[in-house]
Amino acid sequence: MLLLITATAFLFSANCNKNVSIPCRGGNAGYSFSVTSEFSRQNEVYNVGDTIFLTSAFSKTLTNLITNTGVDYSNSINITGNLTTSLMDTSTHLITDAPIGSFIIFPLVGTTSEIINKPEKGVNLFYFENSLTYDLHIGIKLTKKGLFQLAVTDLGSQGIRGKNCTNAEFNMTVTNSNKNLNLFQYAIGYAPDGLLEKRIYCFRVN
Repeated sequence: MLLLITATAFLFSANCNKNVSIPCRGGNAGYSFSVTSEFSRQNEVYNVGDTIFLTSAFSKTLTNLITNTGVDYSNSINITGNLTTSLMDTSTHLITDAPIGSFIIFPLVGTTSEIINKPEKGVNLFYFENSLTYDLHIGIKLTKKGLFQLAVTDLGSQGIRGKNCTNAEFNMTVTNSNKNLNLFQYAIGYAPDGLLEKRIYCFRVN
Protein backbone atom coordinates (compact mmCIF):
# COMPACT_ATOMS: atom_id res chain seq x y z
CA MET A 1 0.00 0.00 0.00
CA LEU A 2 2.80 2.42 0.91
CA LEU A 3 4.57 1.61 -2.37
CA LEU A 4 1.39 2.27 -4.33
CA ILE A 5 0.83 5.61 -2.59
CA THR A 6 4.46 6.61 -3.17
CA ALA A 7 4.31 5.65 -6.84
CA THR A 8 1.04 7.55 -7.32
CA ALA A 9 2.51 10.64 -5.65
CA PHE A 10 5.58 10.42 -7.88
CA LEU A 11 3.49 10.16 -11.04
CA PHE A 12 1.29 13.08 -9.94
CA SER A 13 4.39 15.17 -9.22
CA ALA A 14 5.93 14.27 -12.58
CA ASN A 15 2.77 15.22 -14.45
CA CYS A 16 2.53 18.54 -12.60
CA ASN A 17 6.18 19.34 -13.30
CA LYS A 18 5.55 19.00 -17.03
CA ASN A 19 3.54 22.21 -16.89
CA VAL A 20 5.84 24.33 -14.74
CA SER A 21 9.26 25.91 -15.09
CA ILE A 22 11.42 27.20 -12.26
CA PRO A 23 13.14 30.48 -13.25
CA CYS A 24 16.90 30.90 -13.07
CA ARG A 25 18.31 31.87 -9.70
CA GLY A 26 18.95 35.50 -8.90
CA GLY A 27 16.12 36.75 -11.09
CA ASN A 28 18.23 36.54 -14.24
CA ALA A 29 16.72 35.56 -17.58
CA GLY A 30 17.85 32.28 -19.09
CA TYR A 31 17.30 33.70 -22.57
CA SER A 32 17.07 37.12 -24.22
CA PHE A 33 15.43 37.53 -27.63
CA SER A 34 14.55 40.37 -30.04
CA VAL A 35 10.97 40.60 -31.36
CA THR A 36 8.90 43.16 -33.24
CA SER A 37 5.38 44.55 -33.57
CA GLU A 38 3.63 47.05 -35.84
CA PHE A 39 0.59 49.32 -35.78
CA SER A 40 -1.56 49.63 -38.91
CA ARG A 41 -2.98 51.34 -40.86
CA GLN A 42 -0.26 53.90 -40.31
CA ASN A 43 -1.52 57.51 -40.18
CA GLU A 44 -0.75 60.68 -38.30
CA VAL A 45 -4.43 61.67 -37.98
CA TYR A 46 -7.44 59.41 -37.37
CA ASN A 47 -11.10 60.06 -36.69
CA VAL A 48 -13.22 58.93 -33.76
CA GLY A 49 -14.56 55.51 -34.74
CA ASP A 50 -11.43 54.42 -36.65
CA THR A 51 -9.61 51.24 -35.62
CA ILE A 52 -5.85 50.75 -35.38
CA PHE A 53 -4.50 47.19 -35.41
CA LEU A 54 -1.47 45.91 -33.50
CA THR A 55 0.21 42.85 -35.04
CA SER A 56 3.14 40.89 -33.70
CA ALA A 57 4.43 37.47 -34.77
CA PHE A 58 7.73 35.71 -34.33
CA SER A 59 9.19 32.27 -34.92
CA LYS A 60 9.54 29.72 -32.13
CA THR A 61 13.16 29.33 -33.25
CA LEU A 62 14.93 32.42 -31.94
CA THR A 63 18.49 33.66 -31.42
CA ASN A 64 19.51 33.97 -27.79
CA LEU A 65 21.19 37.37 -27.51
CA ILE A 66 23.15 36.22 -24.45
CA THR A 67 24.99 33.40 -26.24
CA ASN A 68 24.23 34.18 -29.92
CA THR A 69 22.91 30.64 -30.40
CA GLY A 70 19.61 29.35 -31.80
CA VAL A 71 16.90 28.20 -29.39
CA ASP A 72 13.69 26.27 -29.98
CA TYR A 73 11.33 28.09 -27.62
CA SER A 74 8.26 25.91 -28.21
CA ASN A 75 5.76 25.13 -25.44
CA SER A 76 6.31 28.36 -23.51
CA ILE A 77 4.30 29.20 -20.41
CA ASN A 78 2.48 32.37 -21.51
CA ILE A 79 4.45 34.98 -23.43
CA THR A 80 3.07 38.24 -22.08
CA GLY A 81 3.57 42.00 -22.14
CA ASN A 82 1.57 45.21 -22.01
CA LEU A 83 0.03 47.69 -24.41
CA THR A 84 0.06 51.05 -22.63
CA THR A 85 -2.25 53.89 -23.64
CA SER A 86 -1.22 57.50 -22.92
CA LEU A 87 -2.46 61.02 -23.53
CA MET A 88 0.07 63.66 -24.58
CA ASP A 89 -1.10 66.91 -22.96
CA THR A 90 -0.14 70.05 -24.91
CA SER A 91 -1.07 72.39 -22.02
CA THR A 92 0.95 70.71 -19.24
CA HIS A 93 3.50 69.10 -21.61
CA LEU A 94 3.09 65.85 -19.68
CA ILE A 95 2.33 62.27 -20.66
CA THR A 96 -0.54 60.88 -18.58
CA ASP A 97 -2.64 57.73 -18.66
CA ALA A 98 -5.29 58.00 -21.35
CA PRO A 99 -8.77 58.66 -19.91
CA ILE A 100 -10.80 55.50 -19.44
CA GLY A 101 -12.99 55.01 -22.49
CA SER A 102 -10.52 56.52 -24.96
CA PHE A 103 -10.11 53.11 -26.63
CA ILE A 104 -12.01 49.88 -27.07
CA ILE A 105 -9.37 47.14 -27.24
CA PHE A 106 -10.36 43.71 -28.52
CA PRO A 107 -8.29 40.60 -29.33
CA LEU A 108 -8.38 38.88 -32.71
CA VAL A 109 -5.47 36.47 -32.16
CA GLY A 110 -4.18 35.96 -28.62
CA THR A 111 -5.93 37.44 -25.60
CA THR A 112 -5.95 40.61 -23.50
CA SER A 113 -6.92 41.49 -19.93
CA GLU A 114 -7.14 44.65 -17.84
CA ILE A 115 -4.07 45.68 -15.87
CA ILE A 116 -5.19 44.90 -12.31
CA ASN A 117 -6.32 48.02 -10.41
CA LYS A 118 -5.00 50.22 -13.23
CA PRO A 119 -7.30 49.79 -16.26
CA GLU A 120 -6.46 53.31 -17.46
CA LYS A 121 -2.86 52.25 -18.14
CA GLY A 122 -3.77 49.83 -20.94
CA VAL A 123 -4.03 46.05 -21.19
CA ASN A 124 -2.03 42.89 -20.64
CA LEU A 125 -1.16 41.00 -23.84
CA PHE A 126 -1.02 37.21 -24.14
CA TYR A 127 0.42 35.63 -27.30
CA PHE A 128 -1.13 32.61 -29.02
CA GLU A 129 1.13 29.65 -29.77
CA ASN A 130 0.78 28.27 -33.31
CA SER A 131 2.68 25.34 -34.78
CA LEU A 132 5.65 27.48 -35.89
CA THR A 133 5.09 30.94 -34.39
CA TYR A 134 3.78 32.99 -31.49
CA ASP A 135 1.15 35.47 -32.68
CA LEU A 136 -0.81 38.47 -31.46
CA HIS A 137 -3.34 40.58 -33.37
CA ILE A 138 -5.58 43.09 -31.61
CA GLY A 139 -7.87 45.92 -32.60
CA ILE A 140 -7.86 49.35 -30.93
CA LYS A 141 -11.01 51.36 -31.66
CA LEU A 142 -10.60 55.12 -31.16
CA THR A 143 -13.45 56.67 -29.16
CA LYS A 144 -12.15 60.07 -27.95
CA LYS A 145 -10.31 63.03 -29.45
CA GLY A 146 -6.80 63.96 -28.43
CA LEU A 147 -3.08 63.39 -28.95
CA PHE A 148 -2.27 59.83 -27.97
CA GLN A 149 0.67 57.49 -27.59
CA LEU A 150 0.52 53.70 -27.71
CA ALA A 151 3.49 51.67 -26.50
CA VAL A 152 4.31 47.97 -26.48
CA THR A 153 6.50 46.90 -23.58
CA ASP A 154 9.13 44.20 -23.57
CA LEU A 155 7.68 40.71 -23.20
CA GLY A 156 8.42 37.94 -20.75
CA SER A 157 7.93 34.22 -20.26
CA GLN A 158 8.25 32.15 -17.10
CA GLY A 159 9.89 29.46 -19.20
CA ILE A 160 9.38 26.33 -21.28
CA ARG A 161 7.04 23.80 -19.72
CA GLY A 162 8.98 21.08 -17.89
CA LYS A 163 12.36 22.82 -18.32
CA ASN A 164 13.86 24.91 -15.54
CA CYS A 165 15.94 28.07 -16.03
CA THR A 166 14.35 28.75 -19.40
CA ASN A 167 12.63 32.01 -18.44
CA ALA A 168 13.07 34.63 -21.14
CA GLU A 169 12.89 38.32 -21.87
CA PHE A 170 11.82 39.51 -25.31
CA ASN A 171 13.16 42.93 -26.32
CA MET A 172 10.38 44.66 -28.24
CA THR A 173 10.77 47.07 -31.15
CA VAL A 174 7.81 48.75 -32.86
CA THR A 175 8.80 48.76 -36.52
CA ASN A 176 6.50 51.42 -38.02
CA SER A 177 8.39 53.47 -40.59
CA ASN A 178 6.76 56.67 -39.29
CA LYS A 179 5.85 56.80 -35.58
CA ASN A 180 4.78 60.45 -35.81
CA LEU A 181 7.39 61.49 -33.27
CA ASN A 182 6.82 65.10 -34.33
CA LEU A 183 3.56 64.94 -32.33
CA PHE A 184 5.47 63.82 -29.25
CA GLN A 185 7.88 66.73 -29.58
CA TYR A 186 5.02 69.17 -30.25
CA ALA A 187 3.10 68.06 -27.15
CA ILE A 188 5.92 67.41 -24.68
CA GLY A 189 8.54 69.88 -25.90
CA TYR A 190 11.40 67.47 -26.54
CA ALA A 191 12.11 64.29 -28.50
CA PRO A 192 11.67 60.86 -26.87
CA ASP A 193 14.82 59.05 -25.78
CA GLY A 194 16.00 56.02 -27.74
CA LEU A 195 14.45 53.44 -25.40
CA LEU A 196 11.01 55.06 -25.57
CA GLU A 197 11.22 55.78 -29.30
CA LYS A 198 11.63 52.09 -30.18
CA ARG A 199 8.36 51.14 -28.41
CA ILE A 200 5.88 53.94 -29.17
CA TYR A 201 3.45 55.05 -31.86
CA CYS A 202 1.91 58.55 -31.71
CA PHE A 203 -1.18 59.97 -33.42
CA ARG A 204 -3.98 62.51 -33.28
CA VAL A 205 -7.68 61.66 -33.10
CA ASN A 206 -10.11 64.25 -34.47
